[in-house]
Amino acid sequence: NGVTRVEGSSGGGLARWATIGGRQMAGGVGLSAHGTAIELPDFGWRSYGAPLGLGDRLELSIARADFDTRDVGALLGIGQGYTFNLDTFGTKLRVAGDVVYGETWLPQIAIGVEHKRSRDGALVRALGAAEASGTDYTLSATKLLLAQSLLVNGTLRYTKANELGLLGFGSANASYRVQFEGSLGYQLSRRAVIGAGGAEHRPALAL
Repeated sequence: NGVTRVEGSSGGGLARWATIGGRQMAGGVGLSAHGTAIELPDFGWRSYGAPLGLGDRLELSIARADFDTRDVGALLGIGQGYTFNLDTFGTKLRVAGDVVYGETWLPQIAIGVEHKRSRDGALVRALGAAEASGTDYTLSATKLLLAQSLLVNGTLRYTKANELGLLGFGSANASYRVQFEGSLGYQLSRRAVIGAGGAEHRPALAL
């Protein structure tokens, strides 16, 4: 079922996977939860949420993210330690394939929707965003290559979010665009995995 993305759905870090959250089998219901904290000298990130899996077919998720600007907030004129807040509500449907089983050439494929809502509407509009809420559409493919102990994932995201949506959605000169998210994971043992991943995100407007 993967781990959990910072936006609540199953996946790895920034990249959404085609996996379905929870450990349920066909006909079962599974629930997992996450909490993430990233503490850097200039910024802080905290997010928490939960994905609900229905069978090995449908996932529903919810998450709240808080981005603390610390001293940078004062330099930008938005206030010392100003915290941007973002709510994300997601759904994901597996449409083909399997992460582990079946043909090696056929990954698990899932389509998804994430509706995001900034809780700082007035500020993100002042920074240049067109809207305080928006909806992302995703297409993900994920496969675990057992012989190589390697997990490979790729996701196309159709979005108009500025920095995940923390800075609102769209602008006077930009709307929806396709962005790529990817992950690689190598399993060292049954209990340890190392990996890398990345995601393209729209520039941060006036920031």
